[in-house]
Amino acid sequence: MALLALITFPMIIIAGTILLISLISTAALGFMIMKGKGDIPLSWHINFARLTIVITFIHGFLAIAWYLG
Repeated sequence: MALLALITFPMIIIAGTILLISLISTAALGFMIMKGKGDIPLSWHINFARLTIVITFIHGFLAIAWYLG
């Protein structure tokens, strides 16, 4: 399942890319909130952090499934 090819890339690579984008987005929202730039509610940052945690578990599951065969 971890190596199931979608759009010619294995799922683990796609999940890792989405995870990286999610981490950068969460950090950028936190930075913008701390600096007072834009009118972004804190709940967006919290929801992005939750999404990042979910994607991390999916990516980790795929990595373990690939490693164990």
